[in-house]
This record gives sequence, structure tokens and C-alpha cells, in this order.
Amino acid sequence: MVKKDKDKKDKRALQEYFGNQSELSLDDLRAYFKINDPKIPDTTIRWRVYDLVRSSILHRVGRGLFQLGDAMLYRPELSSRSKKIGTFIRKNFPDVSFCSWNSDLLNEFAQHLSAYPFVLVDVERDVAESVYYQLKNNFSGVFLRPSEMLINDLLPDFRSPIIVRYLTTESPLNEQNGLPIISIEKMLVDIFCDPEFTFLAGSELRSIFMNAFKKYIVNENRLLRYADRKGRKQELIKYIYDSRFLKQ
Repeated sequence: MVKKDKDKKDKRALQEYFGNQSELSLDDLRAYFKINDPKIPDTTIRWRVYDLVRSSILHRVGRGLFQLGDAMLYRPELSSRSKKIGTFIRKNFPDVSFCSWNSDLLNEFAQHLSAYPFVLVDVERDVAESVYYQLKNNFSGVFLRPSEMLINDLLPDFRSPIIVRYLTTESPLNEQNGLPIISIEKMLVDIFCDPEFTFLAGSELRSIFMNAFKKYIVNENRLLRYADRKGRKQELIKYIYDSRFLKQ
């Protein structure tokens, strides 16, 4: 009970001091702790920050960066079709890196619900064709890297079609129940960069980014590192800060 009361007090004090500033640097926190103790050692500051992270009052969102608030870790609930596909690939290609996820996960963040959901299977380039043929023999509506025009044409004609794509190296993935799952960072970068999501434009894309940053912990370093792998880092930085998804 004493620990809970202390956590509440610490959280309230941080919120009063930093106001709406949701992203804090170590220097910000150092200045905060030195208000009451100007000679506080840096080792003590780091220990206090560690304790705040351990108590979930602060969340690490990058190297030397922290988020204050009630944001959660992103744990998506995949569709049964995505789970079946993931289990199938893991069984038949046990050593391959991949990620299977369904586009209607975006409905949680979007203004309008998607009328034509699809499943994305991102898999290592060297085995993408083999995975494609195995999926094609066991599932309906499977396509290997279709063009943007074909995507627009095929979505209305298939129930949850499967799109096999190349997995970008060092993609930020998480794991759940023994299967790789998409991270919030990968999702945001993919919808910003990839042709499968050109239908998300203007206010719809902004809504997804805004709600994702508001509700979940987004690791900025992880996000931008992945965007860099896809050659769009500077564009994404400009988009994020121009749109003020991160409160400064």
C-alpha cells in the first residue's frame, strides 16, 4: 500500500511539473530531480529513473528518452486467419523470419472501418516464392507482391486475400504465443511507406498515427531505424513533427 501511494505521488508530481510534455529526455529528468536537491549525484538520478520505469510511471521510448502517461504496450489480437497462416508458416518453415498480420488491426485507430480487409505475410526474400506456393496450395486468394492496381482490383473480389511480401531486414517484431507479431513501430512505418496502404491518405493516416501515439508506447528510435531501412526516415521525421504527434 505504501509503494502504491508513493507511485501515485511520484506520478502526480511529474505530471504537474511536465504538464502535457509526454516525451522526456534524461536531461529533463535530471533538471527535475535537481530542483529539490541541486547536488544529487547522477548515479542516484539514474537509479530513480530506473525505479520509475520499473513502476511503469515512465516508459522507455528510445535511447535516453521516456514517455510519461498511461500508454500501453501494443499487443494486437490477430484474426483467426492470420493466426492459422502464422502457425502454418512456422510449422513448414521453422527457421524463417516472417510476420503475418491483418489490415483490419488498423480499425482500432482509423476514423472509418476498412470494408475490404486483407492479410499481409512478410517473409524473407530468399524464401518468399516457396512460402507463396505453399500458402497457395493451402489457402484461398494468395498473391505474391501484387501491383498497387491489382490490389485495388482484387480486394473487393476476395474474402481476406493474402498478400505475400518481402520482409525488410531488421524489421521490429514482437512475439506472442510462440509466433512473431507486428509491432506498433512496424505497423506505422508500413502504412506510411508501402503501396498496399495508399488508400490511407490525409486525415485517415493522421488519425491512425495520432491515436497510436496517444494510446500505446511507440519507441521512436525503433520506429525511425526501421523507416531508415525502408529509405523513408527523413520523410517520416518531418511527418511526425509537422503533425505534432509527439507533444513537446
